[in-house]
Amino acid sequence: MRVLVTGGLGYIGSHTCVLLAEAGHELVVVDNLSNSKPVVLERLKELTGKQAEFHKADLRERKALDEAFRGPVDAVIHFAGLKAVGESVEKPRLYHDNNVGGTMTLLEAMAARGVERIVFSSSATVYGDPERLPLTEDQPLAPTNPYGGNKVEIE
Repeated sequence: MRVLVTGGLGYIGSHTCVLLAEAGHELVVVDNLSNSKPVVLERLKELTGKQAEFHKADLRERKALDEAFRGPVDAVIHFAGLKAVGESVEKPRLYHDNNVGGTMTLLEAMAARGVERIVFSSSATVYGDPERLPLTEDQPLAPTNPYGGNKVEIE
C-alpha cells in the first residue's frame, strides 16, 4: 500500500513511518519542516533501508499537495498541524488557518484523486476538562482552547 503521511518527519509521524515501512508499505511524506528537521528523512532511510518520497509543502498549498498525490496514493495518515495549546490561545486565527484550512485543502486533494482512506490524529484536548478518567470516546466534546476546538472542527 502507498501511504501519504502528513507531518511525517515530526515525532509521531516519523515513528509511524518506520512502522509502515517495516510492514512493507511505500511512503510519501509531506512536511513543511516547521516542527521537524530534514535529517529525520535520512534517519528514516537508515532505520528502514527504504527511501521515502518527500515533499516539503504546507498543506494549505494545493499545488504542492497535488504534486504529492501525483503517484497513486491508497491512504493518508494526517499528523500535520500546529500543536501548542498556549500558542493557540495567543494566535487562534493562525491555528485555525493552518490546522483546519490545511486539512480542508488535504481533503480536497484527496477527493480530486479518489483517495477515500484517512486516519486523522486528533487529541485528548477535544474533551476539555474530562468528567472522568480514563477518557473514553463517549465523553462529551468540550475543548477549552483553540487547538482543541480546531481538532473538533476537523473531526
